[in-house]
Parts: sequence; C-alpha cells; structure tokens
Amino acid sequence: MSSTDERNVDPIEEMIHIAQNILSLASRRFTESYRSTQSKKVIYDSEWCRISFTWGGWDYGSGNNILIHYGRLHAPNEKSTMIWNGEECYCWHDFDYALHFLDGRLPAEAVELNYSHPVTNPFYEDEFRKKFHRRQPEWLAQIHLTIWQHYGNRLFELFDLRRPELWQQYQQFLKEVYDNEGRIPAIKPAMDKVC
Repeated sequence: MSSTDERNVDPIEEMIHIAQNILSLASRRFTESYRSTQSKKVIYDSEWCRISFTWGGWDYGSGNNILIHYGRLHAPNEKSTMIWNGEECYCWHDFDYALHFLDGRLPAEAVELNYSHPVTNPFYEDEFRKKFHRRQPEWLAQIHLTIWQHYGNRLFELFDLRRPELWQQYQQFLKEVYDNEGRIPAIKPAMDKVC
C-alpha cells in the first residue's frame, strides 16, 4: 500500500476491521457500544470491561497508528479521567503493568523491567518490525491477541467491576510501582490514581 493509500483509509472502518477480523472481539463476547467519527474512536464492551480503539493518525515512519486501551465498565467514552469515590482518577489503561501484576511480580521488579515483558518482547525484535513495517494497527492487534491467548480472560477480569478486591490489589501494586519509580509532582492526578 502506498503512503497516499494509507492516508486515505477510513479510520473507523480500519479499527472495526482490526477489532472484528484480527482480534475477533465478537467471539470473546465483546460488542460495539460506542462509535465517534469526530474523535475517531470505537469502543467495545463485554461483561468484564471495555476496550477502546482510538485513531492516532498517520506517521511517516509507521504509517497509520491506533491506540488500544482497557477500561472498567464505568469508563466514559470521551474522557481519560473521571471522579470516582471523590477523587479524580484515570479510567482508561494500558496493559504494561497489568501483565506484571497478573504474573505476581513484586512492584520493584515491575519497575526494573519497565515496559519489557516476556509475552510482548518478541514484537519489538527486527523480525516482527519488518513483518509489520508501516502496518502498526495490525502489529498492535497481534500484541493484544498474543496477550489474550496467554492470559485467557484474566486480563479482562482484572478490570471487572464485580472483582473489587482484585482491583484494590492492583491499585496497591500500582501505588508501590510509582513509589519505587519516583513520582512526578506535575502529573495530576498521580499515575496510580486509577478507577
């Protein structure tokens, strides 16, 4: 595909294609719950959590880009933070520290590993970078698919509102991660304020 063709892709249709054909969200009992052509976002819900696909735009180095985040069922469609239990907190999440938590690592180990993880590391090697050259949405989808295959529903269940004790353990884990990593006072709310 030429760079001109890449830039002419319909963002919503591209993300729906990724969600339905690569990630097979319907087979995992996720259904589309929100679509916005203005913010270029598609969200899918299941009994456990929400998954958000947001169009990141076109980049010369990687072509089209998308972002994939996880949210609990109360996460708003268009905001990254919300007030929960009287505090502002982040409601859309990456998978990085969640995987370390699910693996039972200590917070200090997670900080040391940073964003490195045995399940996702192969995708950053030259072989995968060449295979998915200028096809970032497919590359990112394959990372998430590999995570889901490895963890089953455990990642989704982490975000499940019906599992408050698990979420509290994860919040404590993140607090210790950011205590170990060092906090940046200018970032408000603090990165461990999650809901």
